Formats: sequence, C-alpha cells, structure tokens
Amino acid sequence: QQQQQQQFTPLNRLEDANPERIHGIQVNPDSLGSSILPGNLIYKTYKWTGNTRKIPVELAKGYFWMVSDLKKTNQKPTLSNEKLIPEQDAQEFPTLTGLNTLMDPGTKIDLPWYFLDPDQTGKVRGNITLLAITFRDNGFKLIPTWTEPFEQAFQDGPASSRVKAFKLSITEHWVLYPLRGLLTRVMKNNTPLDEQSKTLVYFGSKQVDEFRDVLRMHNIMTSYVFLLDDLGRVRFAGSGEASQKEVNNLIRFTKELLLESDGAGNKSKRK
Repeated sequence: QQQQQQQFTPLNRLEDANPERIHGIQVNPDSLGSSILPGNLIYKTYKWTGNTRKIPVELAKGYFWMVSDLKKTNQKPTLSNEKLIPEQDAQEFPTLTGLNTLMDPGTKIDLPWYFLDPDQTGKVRGNITLLAITFRDNGFKLIPTWTEPFEQAFQDGPASSRVKAFKLSITEHWVLYPLRGLLTRVMKNNTPLDEQSKTLVYFGSKQVDEFRDVLRMHNIMTSYVFLLDDLGRVRFAGSGEASQKEVNNLIRFTKELLLESDGAGNKSKRK
C-alpha cells in the first residue's frame, strides 16, 4: 500500500483539479472522498502491469464503498469548519436550476439566486442561509440535528427576518423521474405545513454530478450542511449528525456573518 501511495502522489496533476470546487470545505482525510477526482473518478494501479489509470470509483472500490466510508469517518465525510471560511477566499454556492418547494410544486426556482432574493424585490444582499442537503432517507433523518437548534436560536429578535434555514432533497434515480409528481405529493403530505416553503426538492441527474463535486458531497449516504453569507457564498460546511460543539459554532458563525453584513451595509450607505 505504501508503494501504491508513492505512485499516486505525483499523479495529482493540475488537470485533475476542479477550479470550481469550493475552497475551505474540509474533506475528511480518512474518507475516500479526499482522493476522488472530478467526474467521480479515482486512480487505480494494476498489480500485474504497474499501470495507473483513472476509473469510476464504483469500479475501483465496489458499489458499497459509501457504507464502509461512513464507518471509517464516524459518519463525517466532511469535517466541520472550526472558523468561517475567510471572506476573501469564499466562493459563491454552485448553480442548480429547476427546483421546487413543497409549498408550491408548480413554480421552478434556481439556486443560489433564490436565497439572495426569494421575493424578487431586487435586493442587493440576501439572507444568511443554512442549507441542509440530503440524497437518502438516512441522511434526511440527521438534518434536524442542525436545523432545529439553528432556527430556535434565531426565531426571535431582529435577526429572525435575516436568517433562514432550508432543506434540499435530491433524487437522482432516473427511474423515479416520471414519478416525481407523486413523490412530491407524498413528501408534502408528510411535511408539516410550516416546513413546506422551506423544503426544496430536485429530481434528475443532469446537473447533480458537477453540483456534488463542487460541494465535495462524494458520499451520498449522509447529509451535508452549508452556511451561506448574504452574497450567497459558502462560509461553512459540515456533514452527518451535528454535535453540540458544531451547533454552537454554527450559531456563532451566523452571528459573525450578521455583523459582517451590517458592516458592509454601513459602508455602502456612507458611499
């Protein structure tokens, strides 16, 4: 294995880097995701020939690699940031178009613009947004460990109108695409009324591969969370079930972003 690792190291060439990958997202070094290349590929060295090629992850590691990956990482393929991603390094949340809310399944919305100006009022700066993303039911069950204490912390006071939390459920299976209307109705019936406008759904795979790669969501058997500032830039990321420390940090970071936004607004007024 050490010999193979030495062979892998010089192959991390510039052309293997995706410049759109969000800076500051900390992929767990124990996760296979730390070695996955754009296109969901990985290097594999063949024992008998010594040749190294890029092949799909499933071919190299098997179709159940995500389950073992969660065990290796203690359900945390992405490690939570210990501090905000600096403003000068922050990148805008990647584009995903054609989503719906459970409240209004007939209206298409696009990310990240929906977070910046959901009411289409022409605002320059949007809300501070927590977005929780899941692909499977087991990941969906973990989302409340992040969103519930987050919403409780900002439900009262002047910040309540400036801090929002959303859930995004992505269904990639193409065989389920014709059933998207039925599945959306089932999800709506199982979602409390006050949560329906904050629950987004997306069906399809056309844009998802790139979307997942940019956000380093290589393992889809868990949940991911992203904290966006008022310009739609990713300033924090995490995964799995939230610990109390992670929740405390998330709330603290959100307060920092509110102060940062206030400062930017005051500068704009002085100009």
